Amino acid sequence: MYKTILYLLLLFTFNVAIAQQSKIVSGKATFYAQKFNGKRTYSGERFSSTKYTAAHRNFPLQSLVKVINPRNNRSVIVRINDRFYKKNFIDLTLIAAKQIDIVRHGVAAVKMQLLDTSFMQEYLNQSNENIKIEPLLDSVSETFPMDTVQYFYIRVASFKFKKNAELLVKKDLPEKYAQSVIIQKARYKGKPLYKVIIGPFATQKEANTQLNKLKSKFKDAVIVLKT
Repeated sequence: MYKTILYLLLLFTFNVAIAQQSKIVSGKATFYAQKFNGKRTYSGERFSSTKYTAAHRNFPLQSLVKVINPRNNRSVIVRINDRFYKKNFIDLTLIAAKQIDIVRHGVAAVKMQLLDTSFMQEYLNQSNENIKIEPLLDSVSETFPMDTVQYFYIRVASFKFKKNAELLVKKDLPEKYAQSVIIQKARYKGKPLYKVIIGPFATQKEANTQLNKLKSKFKDAVIVLKT
């Protein structure tokens, strides 16, 4: 069932990108530390070092990317479900890094190619484990996940009740932000406060661009910075 969901999701994501198969580009690859296991990725999924996923600054979320180690010609196909702030870098899970043998190097020069959905079965064949797409709002964190790769955010609004924050996300927030929204649970004067936050954005310029689009509808929206 999960494989079917993922397949349909990728088809939807790439109805335009299929016609724009990318050329091979050069970059560098790193891999996640084990401490990120179980934490939220940019897409809302829980990170797992045993899944063939990766973080990249520009490749579309849920896209398939082939990563090649030119030193040994080994390759792996990963699904992009997270963001990485460094330009031309891809951050791999441990299992993906091991497949192309870059773990002992830490950082390695690689080749990358954005693939279309015809490579879906090849991607799934790399692992017998089911791939679960978790709902973004299945829980509310007590604290903001500040130890992931994140910089600028937009705080859209704050509410005393969780249901009001979820209602804004479901009915008022443009659909294009669905993959990058999180509800942060905080406390104000000893009482719970639920903040609707979008991000992360790699630069303040990117955050400002989105803020200007949101301001007409959400007058209290502001940029917040990770410290």
